[in-house]
Amino acid sequence: MYIQDTIAAIATPPGVGGVGIVRVSGDKAFQCAKLFKSKGKNTLAPGRMYYGDFTDLRGKHIDTGLFVWFQYPRSFTGEDVVEFHCHGGIVVLNGMLRALFELGVRLAEPGEFSKRAFLNGRIDLAQAESISDLISAGSDKAAAIARSHYKGRLSAIIEEIRERVVSVLAWMEAEIDYPESDLDALGQDEASATLAQQISALEELEGTYREGRVYRDGIVTVILGSPNVGKSSLLNILAGEERAIVTDIPGTTRDVLEVPVTIRGIPLRLADTAGIRESGDFIESIGIQRARKLAEEADLLLLILDTSRSLSKDDDLLLQNVNQDKVLVVLNKTDLPTVIEGEDIRTRGFHHVCQISALQETGIEDLKDEIESMFISGSVNPDTTFISNQRHYQALLTALCLLGQVAANWDTLPLDLLALDLRQAWQVLGQITGSVWSEDLLNDIFQRFCLGK
Repeated sequence: MYIQDTIAAIATPPGVGGVGIVRVSGDKAFQCAKLFKSKGKNTLAPGRMYYGDFTDLRGKHIDTGLFVWFQYPRSFTGEDVVEFHCHGGIVVLNGMLRALFELGVRLAEPGEFSKRAFLNGRIDLAQAESISDLISAGSDKAAAIARSHYKGRLSAIIEEIRERVVSVLAWMEAEIDYPESDLDALGQDEASATLAQQISALEELEGTYREGRVYRDGIVTVILGSPNVGKSSLLNILAGEERAIVTDIPGTTRDVLEVPVTIRGIPLRLADTAGIRESGDFIESIGIQRARKLAEEADLLLLILDTSRSLSKDDDLLLQNVNQDKVLVVLNKTDLPTVIEGEDIRTRGFHHVCQISALQETGIEDLKDEIESMFISGSVNPDTTFISNQRHYQALLTALCLLGQVAANWDTLPLDLLALDLRQAWQVLGQITGSVWSEDLLNDIFQRFCLGK
């Protein structure tokens, strides 16, 4: 339930910084201006920044900073909104919050500002979710997808499909309401064609999910291999800095080292692991167990082999026990005389193989190209609207299933039964944009947001 009280929260990340912002929204938000003492004009106009002191109700000085008022309805939430731009630091910001609480303002729930923006018609549900995606974007491409959703491109596509579904439904209901007339053959053909077009449009959107999800959530990537094959060297090259210790002593890496990197616009959660071998060292054995567990959960395995030597027993075990579909075999040390060729690995059923020299940093661009090709088809138009949200994806699948049932049974089932599936598909698609929503749906979405957003 939407209770129109006044809420406040710290809108900037926790910690120490140059600026910290406390945001207030609600019908009593502008009354909070009594905590601000301007050092210039006494009359406050909306949309302008004013410099002055922040105090509590007893006049105790809290901080000196900037104050701004966004007047209803021209604000993010569609309500009166004020912001106190303080010095960053939890003591100052908490002091500002306590002063606001004395005025009867309450602490906002996670995502409550965005929730109010949705309920007040400032943004739709897909746009609201894109705000969270934009904040957490791990690559330029992920940010671009989120911005596209915030601008309403996805919503426009979904609502157009819903309008076309409604036109088919309207034809059906007209035929149901007037059963004494003959079936409108021309209208039936048009309705059938329209239905097919909407199924095709949804299938096109559904086909972007895998790549959209990759850009949004990234790829959990694990570097595997025997000791001293160059795992840590490759991690350092991809990270662009020395993050892992590199020595010629076997067993240097004993635990999992995780580093975020971006390759071709794709975020990778890259993990360097202990060299896989039989080890009598207790600590190293724990690291090897962790490496094997992480490999089972990974999206991508970079399995490194030393191309200058024959396959060891440990190498053979790795090649036999990994999922070939998610493995990129990296043949390292091509600067040395070669013993293992790429074709030797491909004959074992591995489709993705590349050769590098971590020492000379050659073949790295080919490696990046191979990683990209494993997850990005390259056939998607640059202007394509991606689906990257799992909730949206599940709604699309449900709608596709329902519309597919209507198309499959078009000539066999009564129109009133077909209309039931059509109407349900229309409602499911409406949940993407928020044209159809429930309190439980909103709570599930916005509770994942951060405070102050």
